[in-house]
Amino acid sequence: MLNYIFGFNARIGRLAFFFCGFVAGIGFLMLVYGITGNAPASGRTDVLLAQAANSPALIFSFYGMLVVCFMLQSMRVRDIGWDPVCVMAAWIALMVLDRAVAGRFPEYALTYQHTTTVVGTAVNGVMNLVLMFWPGSGRSDEASSLPRESGGDGMFERNGAPAAAGSRVARIASGEFGGKTR
Repeated sequence: MLNYIFGFNARIGRLAFFFCGFVAGIGFLMLVYGITGNAPASGRTDVLLAQAANSPALIFSFYGMLVVCFMLQSMRVRDIGWDPVCVMAAWIALMVLDRAVAGRFPEYALTYQHTTTVVGTAVNGVMNLVLMFWPGSGRSDEASSLPRESGGDGMFERNGAPAAAGSRVARIASGEFGGKTR
């Protein structure tokens, strides 16, 4: 079930990934401006953070935006041909480890204001560039005789092949047991 909720089983092309991320970012900036009355780029980050900390709507929308970005990145990783369960878990683990190292050893942090190291920032930047520019594989993971519903770089694309568990259930329902039929 988590495959469909978090987009682990869906694909999204490069152009769709860029535009969905852009629209989500602009929407979040408009929400921040509407609630706080300050533009995030106005240089008043202390006022903006104080207002955001007291606004349940901004806190809720921030976590919603985090989930949306995670889903978009997972779909893009699937389109590249990698397993998003492994890649996204490793990416998150690396960012958590990087923050822990930068917090414990501040001399390794980028600056005194940052909570990441040079290595973590480089890995995060490279992963974002890979998601933006790496071409999609355009193939499904399982061999399937079913035709695909759309082309290679479509908006959102689901794998048309039936799941392995579903085909087993269909074989059992049709009377096949251990290679023998009734």
